[in-house]
Amino acid sequence: MKIELKLNCRDLTGDLREGFYDLPEGITANGALEAAFQEAGKTLTESIARSLVFMVNGRAAEEETVLQDGDTLRVLFRILGG
Repeated sequence: MKIELKLNCRDLTGDLREGFYDLPEGITANGALEAAFQEAGKTLTESIARSLVFMVNGRAAEEETVLQDGDTLRVLFRILGG
C-alpha cells in the first residue's frame, strides 16, 4: 500500500525522505516512521520516538494506529507546557 509521509520535526528526523512510501498492509504509524528511518540507514531511538506525535489524514493518531492505503501520515514535535 502507498502512504504519504510528511515531517514537521526535522531537528529530530534529520534528512529522512518525505513523500510516498510503499509499505505492507497493516503497518502502524510508528512502523511507517521506523521504515523511513531504516531507509535512511538510521535508527528510531526511544528518546526520539517519545518526542513525536502523529496525525493521520489531519487527525490525531496513536503510534499503534493502523494505516490504510492512501493515508497521509504527518509527524510532529510533541509540545509540552506548563
